[in-house]
Amino acid sequence: MENTITFRRVIIVSNSEDHIKKDKFSLNKFRPETIMTFSTGAEALRALSKGGADIVVCDSTLEDMTGCTFIRILKQKTEYRNTPVIMISVENDRNSVMDAIVAGCTAYILRPYSPETFHRHMLMSRQLERFSEIEEEQLRDANEMVGQGNLDEAIEEFEEILTLQDEAQKYYDMGCDYLLKQKYGKAIIAFNKAVKINHLFAEAYQGLAEAYKGKRDAEMAGHYLQKAAEVHAQFDRLEEAKSLFVEILKYDTHAPNPYNSLGVKLRRNGDYPGAVHAYKRAIELSPEDENIYFNLAKAYFFMDEEEKAKKELTSSLEINGDFAEALKFYRELFGREWPKDKTKPKAASKPRLSVKDV
Repeated sequence: MENTITFRRVIIVSNSEDHIKKDKFSLNKFRPETIMTFSTGAEALRALSKGGADIVVCDSTLEDMTGCTFIRILKQKTEYRNTPVIMISVENDRNSVMDAIVAGCTAYILRPYSPETFHRHMLMSRQLERFSEIEEEQLRDANEMVGQGNLDEAIEEFEEILTLQDEAQKYYDMGCDYLLKQKYGKAIIAFNKAVKINHLFAEAYQGLAEAYKGKRDAEMAGHYLQKAAEVHAQFDRLEEAKSLFVEILKYDTHAPNPYNSLGVKLRRNGDYPGAVHAYKRAIELSPEDENIYFNLAKAYFFMDEEEKAKKELTSSLEINGDFAEALKFYRELFGREWPKDKTKPKAASKPRLSVKDV
């Protein structure tokens, strides 16, 4: 089979010498300039920080962590967001594939694999890397326009990128359909396309915020920063969401915590574990907001985890003993009134940073 793709620098990470040998042999056919191999995720991440990689081949098990954990850490770093990662695994079940998709892998290959299968996934990874490159170029042009002061033209370009929303939903739905049919390779392609478009959304929203800052329109700048933070929260990019949230509060001290908003949405859709995760992230951004602890208590209650619900509800009322909805919920859970002497003394008044889910 004729090779149509080449790679300059490749990283292989696996806790199996046999797997490394097999993967290295398969990769040699693409004539990379450098192949670096590691048994631990920590070593691979250090190597990436020094020189990056055109592609990463990752086993499902490493010496110090799982392959999914490694991919998740890697994808949280902005500079490696578009680095293709192929997971090669012996695990052929839906949950393992789902975990890899959520972590951010570009392709999923089962061991043992054929040369044809390996080549096909390598080609697919390179194609995904180039997906939406027209829109990415458009995004760069729009950001340059902001820097040059051509704000109205920049806004027009950013808004055009955001018209892709229906396309992102289409790929997401397609991925779900492929999962049901157990066509995992196609599911990963579809989900990755949806994720790439959503990354564009976050950057376009931030670009719009910068443009409106330039026009001295604080209200619109804050609005689009909030939109960008919500996209980052949806994909669990905590540091990006946190950075934007701090910026948002300069415009609106009552702005909703993006993770709390996500938690509310997930809870109402019946995804209680997802809501719990989102609320815990929200607490990292707003540790003194009683509303989030209350929302977390409700999520635990719907999961039949009453003791955890009681603990979070108590935390809510310790912050604000006058929180009417929490007081009512406390009576239902404990069968008694909240003892007001357990409420912490109030510090200086702070703005409410979340949306109540009542």
